[in-house]
Amino acid sequence: MGTLVSPQYLTTAFPKLLKRNGLRHIRYHDLRHSCVSLLLANGVPMKQMQEWLGHSDFSTTANVYAHLDYNSKLSSADAMVNGLKGALGVIS
Repeated sequence: MGTLVSPQYLTTAFPKLLKRNGLRHIRYHDLRHSCVSLLLANGVPMKQMQEWLGHSDFSTTANVYAHLDYNSKLSSADAMVNGLKGALGVIS
């Protein structure tokens, strides 16, 4: 249409879109977190996500989004289980 989009357009139109499609209410900004979750789940390195998100500092990305790295938590838990199995084998 050739006109600028109002800054409030997305924040007012997004809830209407969700309601019209029978989806639960979330904030528009929450899509950013969902995007990062999908990127992490698909093995995209944190440094690339920093650039995608536009953070000037890597630590910002890491501090805000590192908790979403579910696969790392699973591999850490597996390492703990394997370590404990080894330790229990030595004791028995």
